[in-house]
Amino acid sequence: MRSAVPTSDNVFTDHAAAPGLWERLWQRPESQLSDAGFHGEMLVAGVRLLVVLILVYIPADEYLGAGFWSGTSRDPRALLTAAVAALVGSLLIYSAVNRNWGRSWIGFASSMLDVTLVSGLLGVFLVLDRPHEAVNNAVIFPAYFLAIAATSLRYDSRVCLVTGSLAVAEYGTIVFLAQHFWDLDSPVYAPYRHGMFSWDVQIARLVALSAATLLATTIVVRARELRTMSSRDRFTGLLNRATLDERLRRGCDYAQAMGTELAVAMIDIDHFKRFNDTYGHAGGDEALRRVSDILRRSFRETDAVARYGGEEFCVLLTDVGIQQAGSLFERIRRTVEAQEIPLSGWPEPARLTVSIGVAVFPGDGATPRDVLERADRRLYEAKLAGRNRVGTPA
Repeated sequence: MRSAVPTSDNVFTDHAAAPGLWERLWQRPESQLSDAGFHGEMLVAGVRLLVVLILVYIPADEYLGAGFWSGTSRDPRALLTAAVAALVGSLLIYSAVNRNWGRSWIGFASSMLDVTLVSGLLGVFLVLDRPHEAVNNAVIFPAYFLAIAATSLRYDSRVCLVTGSLAVAEYGTIVFLAQHFWDLDSPVYAPYRHGMFSWDVQIARLVALSAATLLATTIVVRARELRTMSSRDRFTGLLNRATLDERLRRGCDYAQAMGTELAVAMIDIDHFKRFNDTYGHAGGDEALRRVSDILRRSFRETDAVARYGGEEFCVLLTDVGIQQAGSLFERIRRTVEAQEIPLSGWPEPARLTVSIGVAVFPGDGATPRDVLERADRRLYEAKLAGRNRVGTPA
């Protein structure tokens, strides 16, 4: 079982300090957005598979002599080979999504496959000795923009950047090969219907692909930031109660499906009203920040830390049993107890303690509400027993 404490304290640090531009662009999506992107992959994979099957049918029909593309391609074998390769890749992605594999990489693989399919179709024209159709194609080239736009459905700005960069690199390679190995000004390769080769046009196309990439990335980053604003407590930067309730429901569903456990802890600052009365609201605010920072630094990215209300917090730990959770929260309790809080106007730093109640799904409750109520009951028992302690099963 993995440790519930990360080896470094950089988890959730995006709420402790304003991230730079690169950090904003190359930031992993939160688990809810990641899950939403993964669930959308099944629809994308199904549509892709249907389109590729059509692409396979056209050259296969020609190759078998039915003449569907008669007069358009004298030898459909190159297109048929590319279409079959695309079909294999599409089937692999569809199979992986259908089996719930590759949550961390499927968005990259799926989006990169879409771009490479477009490049592959253009590359076929080079193989067929028709370079102008590769670099001046007005039907296939716009599909790059569809592939780049679809990356925003993955809710991961990294996918947008990687996919867009790949599109620019692949199309740039096609243009370089066409210009380097063919005399594109020759009437043999530049019939009137395709027009002459122009670097201005090709550079404009590459710039347009780059702009589409930046637009898709900006949309994802902005959507992620708006979601963060709606899902976080503004004062502490922790998850808010509504988001915590949803994470608890999904966490219990996952634990039930995978046969694992989900630890739930309710944490309350002891005598917070008295602390507030003694040190004022500024002192109370600083106390909330200190406890929030300790909790933020103490858990993995897969866990959830929320401000549940007032001076009360809630933590969800995936794949953690009651014994490990009890040890972890005892360490948290000692950390808070040892924390010194310097306050303006006071000669001595203030100190805090917390009481904690811990329960585990499914052992302590059959539903999310049951396990949360059990954790809250153990918190109450810890406070009755004298506070500054962790309440776990006897």
